[in-house]
Formats: sequence, structure tokens, C-alpha cells
Amino acid sequence: MVSENAYIIGFSGNAFTDSQKANDFAKLRAAEIGSKLGFTHFVIAGTLDKSRTEIINSGSTTTTSGNVSSFGNTAYFSGTSTTTDNSMPVYKPGVEIGVLYSDGLPEGRHLEIFHIETFMAEIKNKYNLKF
Repeated sequence: MVSENAYIIGFSGNAFTDSQKANDFAKLRAAEIGSKLGFTHFVIAGTLDKSRTEIINSGSTTTTSGNVSSFGNTAYFSGTSTTTDNSMPVYKPGVEIGVLYSDGLPEGRHLEIFHIETFMAEIKNKYNLKF
């Protein structure tokens, strides 16, 4: 809460979340807060990308190759083993939005004005959310 009608809201996704979903869920959270506070509309005053890339290690792989030779009932193996680290970068989207709430249509010029109840219904339908 920055002031009575201004909030900063963040959302951090995981490796299975795309950037659009992160933005939608941040706005959904903004709509939920606005609804609980009794507002009817909100606008986005600013957006900050909080995405990050993390290196994850999913274990290692060992490959062994070589030659086998035998003499009678005895076998000999000569080989080499190579171990590979399976680290990889994973993108995790995140966003922080500045939200201004209003009771009724906000004054001034805004790129987008969101009606809280309509927006919540659209996002819940888009992502098949049941709450």
C-alpha cells in the first residue's frame, strides 16, 4: 500500500509460467485487492520487469565406453568414463505493477482502464480458475 488508492503488487512465476500469465496474475491480484477495498476500477500506473534466470542442476550423466578382450574364461575391460554436469538456465517471469484504484471511472487519460469485476471474470475464465 502506497496510499489509500495506490498499491504496488508483484507476481513471480516459476519455470512453467510464461510472461503473459505472470502479467495477467499480477493484474488479477490487483483486481482482487481492489474488490476487497470496495473499488470498481483500476489502472496500471507503471510496470517493472522482475523476471530472472536461475541455473538449476538436474543431476549428472556418466557415459562409459571401452573395449573388452577375453582369453579363455577371463575377460578384461579397458575403458573411459565421462561425467557431464546437467546444469541449465531456467527463465522465471516476474512483474511488479503500480496500481491506482477508483470508485467509478478514473479521471484523466489512461491507456487501459480495468473494471474490476469484469476483469476478474475474464481472467478466471481464460485460465479456468474456480475460486
